[in-house]
Amino acid sequence: LQAGDVPKTYADVDDLIRDVGFKPNTSIDEGIGKFVEWYRDCYQLREYMP
Repeated sequence: LQAGDVPKTYADVDDLIRDVGFKPNTSIDEGIGKFVEWYRDCYQLREYMP
């Protein structure tokens, strides 16, 4: 962690659901997988680069 980083966070989407009627349905595992795929495409990364 860097100085000022929060060790844990949890999203509370209750206001979003109440105000807008939108309820997220993507699991964290699926969301991370999609983000990694997008990131690799965006930055043209093909393999894991340590």
